[in-house]
Amino acid sequence: MRLLHRAYGSRWRTIAAICAFAAGMFGCGFDETPEDGLRALDKGHYSEAEKIWSELAQTGNATAQFNLGRMYELGVGVVQNYDTASHWYRKAAMQSNPYAQGNLAVLYAYGRGVPQDFVKSYVWSTLAAAGYSNWSGELRNSALRNRDIVAVRMSAADMHAAQRQLEKMQLKVDP
Repeated sequence: MRLLHRAYGSRWRTIAAICAFAAGMFGCGFDETPEDGLRALDKGHYSEAEKIWSELAQTGNATAQFNLGRMYELGVGVVQNYDTASHWYRKAAMQSNPYAQGNLAVLYAYGRGVPQDFVKSYVWSTLAAAGYSNWSGELRNSALRNRDIVAVRMSAADMHAAQRQLEKMQLKVDP
C-alpha cells in the first residue's frame, strides 16, 4: 500500500479499486493454481473449479488437465462426457501424469470415450505404474493389477505390440 501511495499519491485507492474490479471481471489466470480449483470443488463451486482448470489446462498444466478430465469422466459439476474426459486425460498423460495415464488406461479397457483397445490400456497402465513407483506403492500396485486384468484379454500379438510400444518409450516391462 505504501508503495502504491508513493507512486500514485492520493490516487492509489482508485487504482487499487480498478485493479480489484478488473481481476474480478476478467479473472487472475496468472495467480490461479490447480489447488484453487480443488478448493472451489470442495466448496461445491463446480463452475468455478471448471473455469479455473479449463484456463490452466489450455496453458498446458497437466494437473489441471487431469482434474478437468476427472470432472468430465464422473460428471461432477458438468455433463458426463467420456470423449472430453479422454481428451484431457491424454493431454496430461502425454506429460507423464501417472493419474491421467492410469485413468486413460481404464477408459481404453472399457471403450469409454475412446475405442476399446487393450494394447493401449496395457501401455498406459504400465506407464502409470512406472510413474507411481517412486512414491506410492499402493497406486503402483493398482495400476499393475489393471494392466494384468487387461493382459488376460490380449493375444500374443497384442502383447508383442504393447511391448514394442513400451520399448520405443525406453520403458522396461515387468513380467
